[in-house]
Amino acid sequence: MAELIGLSSGLLTLSIFAFKSSIALVKTVQSFQSHPKQVRDLKEELEALTEVLRSLTETVSATTDVDFSALDHPLLRCGNACREFEQEIMKCSSRSGGNRTSFRDWAKLKYMGDDIDGFRRLLAGYKSTIIIALTDASLRKSSVTTESLDAYRDLIETVTDDLETHLRSIDEKLETIFGHTVTESGSDETELRRIKEEQMSTQKCLQICARLSDHIDQIQLTPESDSSSPGHIDPGAVPERLTMDGLQECKNSLALTAAKLEDHMKNLIDRLVAKSKAATTSEEDLADLARLREEWDTARQCRDICSKADIHLKKNISTIDNYATGDAVQFMVSTDGKTLHGTNRGLGWRTRQVGGHLSDATVQKISRDFSSISFQNTGSESSSSRGNTPSVPDDGIEHKPDSQYRERYGRSYKLTSSTTAEIPISSTGSAVGRLSSSPKR
Repeated sequence: MAELIGLSSGLLTLSIFAFKSSIALVKTVQSFQSHPKQVRDLKEELEALTEVLRSLTETVSATTDVDFSALDHPLLRCGNACREFEQEIMKCSSRSGGNRTSFRDWAKLKYMGDDIDGFRRLLAGYKSTIIIALTDASLRKSSVTTESLDAYRDLIETVTDDLETHLRSIDEKLETIFGHTVTESGSDETELRRIKEEQMSTQKCLQICARLSDHIDQIQLTPESDSSSPGHIDPGAVPERLTMDGLQECKNSLALTAAKLEDHMKNLIDRLVAKSKAATTSEEDLADLARLREEWDTARQCRDICSKADIHLKKNISTIDNYATGDAVQFMVSTDGKTLHGTNRGLGWRTRQVGGHLSDATVQKISRDFSSISFQNTGSESSSSRGNTPSVPDDGIEHKPDSQYRERYGRSYKLTSSTTAEIPISSTGSAVGRLSSSPKR
C-alpha cells in the first residue's frame, strides 16, 4: 500500500513524492506497445516534468535559504494526479483483458472529465509553475542574459493565461455538479441557490479588482514626464509623484481586497462541496468533486506563484542596453541593490563606461571625474588647434596624417602611451569596470 502524503509533509518529501509518481507513470505508459499521437505527447510531457522535478528535488536538498513552500499544493496535486491517472490506465486495461500488447482503449481514458490531452495540459501547468519558481529563486542569486529574461517574461505570461483558462474550466465543471445537486436536492435547495449566487457575485468582484489593478499598471507604465527615460518620474515633479504614490496605495488596497474575496470564495466553495457530497451517492462523482476542489486550490496557488515572480521581475530587476557613438559617457549602475541585466556598448575612443553596483557617492565621484576628463580633452584639442606647428611625440618623429585620412576623419593627434583609470570597488557591490584609452586611427 502506498504511503499517505499530505500538505503537512515537508517540501522535500512532497518533491520526492511527485518525482517518484511521475517516474512510475512514465514506466506504466512505456509498458504498453500501442502509443497513439496523444500518448506519445503525454510521454514527452511526463519526461520533461520528471526532469524538472529532479532539478527541484536536488535544489531543495542542497538549499536552505530559499523558500519554496508555495509549491506545496502543486507538488501534492502533481503526485496525486500521476498516481490517479496510472490507476485509471490500469482499470481501463483490465476491462480490455489486461493485454498490454493489444491495448487500444486510450481514447476512453478520462481524468476529471478530460481526455489524455487534457491531462497532459494539466501536467504542463505543474511543470511550468515549478520552472518559474526555480527561475525566480535563481534570479535572486545569479545573472542571466537579456534574451533569457525576455523568454522568462514570456513564460510567466503564457503560464498565467493557461492557468486562467484552467480555472475557468474547473469553475464550469463545479457549476455543473452544483447545478445537478440543486436540482436533485429538496430541503437544501434554497440555501444552495443562495450560496451559488454569492459565489457568482464574489467572482464578479474579483474580476473588477483585477481589471482595475491592470488599468493602474497601464497608467504607471506611461507617466507623463519631460524625462527622456520611459517610466521615469522626476523627483522634483511633486504632482506626478503624489499621483503615482496614490495609485500604488490604491493597487495595494485592491490586492488586500482581492485576497479577502479569494478567502470568501474558498469558504463558499467548501460549503457547496459539502452540500453536494451529502446529495451525491456515486463514488466516482465524489472522487471527481474532491479532485476538482483540490485542483481549484492548486491552480490559484500556481497563479500566485506566477504573479509574485512577475512582481519580483518588475520591481527588482532592471534591463538596460546602452549604445552610444563618439564622445559618450555611459552609466549602468545600481545604487539600491536592484539586479542589473544589460550591456554598455559604445563606439569611439572617447567613450567612457561604468556599470555594476555602486553607492551614490561613488557614482557622483565617477561622474565628476568623467566631466573633468572630458573638459581636459576638449581644452587640449582646442589648444592644439590654435597652433600651426604639429606636436612632436616622445619618439622624436613627427607623425603627419596623409591628406586622405584628414579629409575623411579630420584633425588627429597621438595619445599618450597609456591612460588608465581604475573604477573603485564599492562596499555595496563588485568591481564594475575599467576606463582606458588607447591610440586608434
